[in-house]
Amino acid sequence: MNAAPFAILAALFVASAAAAQPSESEAVDDAIACLAIEDAEERLACLEGAAKTLQVTRIVREEQTAAAEEEEKANFGLGETRAPSKVAEAPEDFGDEAISDVQRDKDGKRIKSLTAKVVEIKVNSLGTATVSLDNGQVWRQLDSDDKKLHFGSRERLLTAKVKRSVFGNYMMTVNELHRTIRVRRIK
Repeated sequence: MNAAPFAILAALFVASAAAAQPSESEAVDDAIACLAIEDAEERLACLEGAAKTLQVTRIVREEQTAAAEEEEKANFGLGETRAPSKVAEAPEDFGDEAISDVQRDKDGKRIKSLTAKVVEIKVNSLGTATVSLDNGQVWRQLDSDDKKLHFGSRERLLTAKVKRSVFGNYMMTVNELHRTIRVRRIK
């Protein structure tokens, strides 16, 4: 089943909810303004309204963060040529992704590896492996990698760990085979 249409609808829902709500800082400002109201009942009603707005803005922010994390997991290994997932929200933030400190912060949050069950391994006549994982990702061994995956019993369950290497390449370790190969994601 293709999850792309669902992901698009979820993103549109979150975006429309976010557009309809004030930012968290605006909601906090509204709550602070409520403190200046003299009448206790009016002040309480104002604070309750501001608290509800804050709650909704927090939920929307958490949903946006979760959606961004899911998108990053789904796109792991497809290349880093995509546009940055976070857009500048203020003029002073425009272009800050080019600053090395910001890049280091992004790298610190970036997924370093993933582990999944192996659904299928195909080895072509040249000995190059193509590994399909249970999360729908397909990884192909690089032609320059001359290591071979050897199978004993095909009945056992295999798991693979894919991690980012130093120069932007990816390494896949098939845990039960105790073999590591250099790979690139093809799907």
